[in-house]
Amino acid sequence: MSERIIDPHVHFFNLVQGQYDWLQGNNPVPWPNLATIKAPITAAQLQQQTQFELAGLVHIEAGYDNQQPINELYWLAEHLAGQNYKAVSFAHINNHPADFDAAITALTHPSLVGIRDITEGADAARLKHARCLDNLALLASKQLIFEAQFAIENLAITQQMVNYCQQLPHLQLVINHAGLPNYLPDWQQGISQLAQIANCRIKFSGFELFPDLVKTQQQQCFDFIIKHFGLQRVMFASNFPVCQINASYQQCWQSHFKRCTSDNMWSQLSYKNAQHCYQV
Repeated sequence: MSERIIDPHVHFFNLVQGQYDWLQGNNPVPWPNLATIKAPITAAQLQQQTQFELAGLVHIEAGYDNQQPINELYWLAEHLAGQNYKAVSFAHINNHPADFDAAITALTHPSLVGIRDITEGADAARLKHARCLDNLALLASKQLIFEAQFAIENLAITQQMVNYCQQLPHLQLVINHAGLPNYLPDWQQGISQLAQIANCRIKFSGFELFPDLVKTQQQQCFDFIIKHFGLQRVMFASNFPVCQINASYQQCWQSHFKRCTSDNMWSQLSYKNAQHCYQV
């Protein structure tokens, strides 16, 4: 068994310099253990929280400065100095193409590997905007990943993403947090659709956000994802520090480990697939 892991979905917060209105504004998210989630931490301290060797990580944008998201990349370069990491930043996927191009140019940084624009709930409609195809084409041309965070049980939006990928075979699409499962019959249909797209990968993470899914259902979700995506396009991730809603970092990775039925499955999902996807 390999002891090395790459965590492809981690957040670090700088609550002094950053904004994080969703976390420390007038109406912060109503999560339990919020004080623990907000506690500052270094990559070295994170390593101490797990028995596995954290050989690399991918930082996902966390709202440090959505007006000038390059500032988060500058801060990360200091905060993660000496670490093996890549970063996913922020840009509005349905911006006017000229504005989107300017935004991506402004994000030029050695750590940048992609962008995320959260489109949950009603915001998912933005993924149907005609501008998205041009903007996703730009990402594909620059070999940048689009981290998609939307409920794939919204089958109209899922089909739209499938259409984009079919038109842009070089686009790299990564589905965040297992596609936000809620109503499993429609979620399963969405998984089936996306799995047919060779340039689509999925991260198994974020189940602390779905408290109504019991552990047996989480395992069913995992089994269904593996069945359809195979062992090459699935990545374990932590969503740290948000995973601390109900589990420590160590418990999160132990849970991932216990789902694996072979050393090869563990090696692919905990290390090799993330290394290949993010070049970290």
